[in-house]
Amino acid sequence: MIRFQKQLFSGMLKMLPVVVFLSAVLWSCGNNKKSPDTAYEKVKQEQDSIQLLTGLIAKDSANWELFSERAALYLKNGRIDPAFRDVGQAIDLNPNAPVNFIMLGDIYFVLGKVDNCISSYKKAEKLEPGSDKPLLKLAETYLMLQDFNKAETYIGRAIAVNPNSSMAFYFKGIQLMETGDTVRAITQLRIAANLDSSNYRALMQAGSLLSAMGDTLSDEYFKAALKARPDDEQALYYLARELQEQGRFDEAIEKYEKVNVLYAGNKMAYYNEGYIYLVEKQEYGNAVEAFEQAIAIDPSFVEAVYNLGRTFEAMQRYKEAREQYKMALKLKTNYPLAIDGLNRLDAIQYPD
Repeated sequence: MIRFQKQLFSGMLKMLPVVVFLSAVLWSCGNNKKSPDTAYEKVKQEQDSIQLLTGLIAKDSANWELFSERAALYLKNGRIDPAFRDVGQAIDLNPNAPVNFIMLGDIYFVLGKVDNCISSYKKAEKLEPGSDKPLLKLAETYLMLQDFNKAETYIGRAIAVNPNSSMAFYFKGIQLMETGDTVRAITQLRIAANLDSSNYRALMQAGSLLSAMGDTLSDEYFKAALKARPDDEQALYYLARELQEQGRFDEAIEKYEKVNVLYAGNKMAYYNEGYIYLVEKQEYGNAVEAFEQAIAIDPSFVEAVYNLGRTFEAMQRYKEAREQYKMALKLKTNYPLAIDGLNRLDAIQYPD
């Protein structure tokens, strides 16, 4: 049986990336693509809710809460114009409701009107000075703008108002991470997770940082994130990657396969599964199937094309291996791994 050195393969399976999970309103929408049936059901439910609210508004056009609820649904679906219209109507009907100004700030951020966004959040703060909600919105906005000094100010104020605010400690962890204090960042993220076991962002960020530091405790945070959001694509994928890094290959494959069942188009789940089959298990038929799935999703995925060739080479299917190496060179000129592959094949005598 042919065994290859791991360094000959693509270097895409090193350390998990450290990802900042900031996602106010629409900033993270559209990342998770569930299967068509699931996505359809979700959209249908939201459309039904909008229609229901529209009917209620027709009967009670002075009810600001109905406009506010419909605006929130429009905003969630990325329909900015009707969301802006409805929140404006809600404010006209009740100019003293902080929730409307928070939503207005969210809309302004999506529109790129940052000054208006901040002004709206500050208006909400004046209307509800004892609440940490507008303070957290301001903190998150300044984090997104990478103004870490102002972010720290609002984080501190949020904690002063609510010492048990999980999101405040989460934002503190992000602020520390972005300013280079990783050790203290992890401490704050753990506090955030302990305060609220459903704080998905804190759990995912803690897991990501711990994984980057080589701490095997990271998988526990990814598992906790899955409890907070069952079958979430990011949490499933990150857990699978961490299990792979720990050498728990069968468990990793199980998670990758679940990603591919639930979510269409995740090329990396197929790629990593193929990598395990090729490098760790030498199950070449399964590796071929996984790499071909990744390439079907993204025909320009040069690493998958190369490793499909490497798999064919391991199977002594040299003509097919040569085709893949040539394709990899078309996709990426002078790709060194593909050049090495062709050189290896040139040194092999095999029948036409």
